Amino acid sequence: MDEERKPVGIGELAMLSGPGELVIYGLGSCVAVVLFDQSTGMGGMAHVLLPGPRPQSDSRAGLPAKYADEACSALLRMVEAKSGAKRRLRAGIVGGARLFSSETPLESGVGARNVEGAVSAIQRCGAELDWNETGGTTGRSVLFRLPEGELLVRTLGEGWREAVRPQP
Repeated sequence: MDEERKPVGIGELAMLSGPGELVIYGLGSCVAVVLFDQSTGMGGMAHVLLPGPRPQSDSRAGLPAKYADEACSALLRMVEAKSGAKRRLRAGIVGGARLFSSETPLESGVGARNVEGAVSAIQRCGAELDWNETGGTTGRSVLFRLPEGELLVRTLGEGWREAVRPQP
């Protein structure tokens, strides 16, 4: 099987409709947002920089996944365009760490706000949050394998492991 490994840069998004891997290296306060259509085995990943919404002064040119709400909407449109129908989508988020100590409490820093923005955007897209590995003070890398829909996370000094699933 000839699989593609596609890196997703800051403010970018990507989708695969066949076998392959989407990867983001070195997430700090940014958040990886993943949408996955289990019935077709296709999915996408966005590298979100800020929670949003986009200020009017920020040009819409380039970086389609810079803000969480726009990233989720764009991923949803891409999945629906390929599958031809709205389906039950699984979603995941990884990242949102605070890497530098400051006077800002952990729960109010940009990483925490990015997580809140991503969760809200996923809810508006109608997807079910299946993976959530966010917060803390450690950076992460994330790998999303298709068509299996396997979401793997790696932190410094550790190997790849499956992302945490929310408790029911």
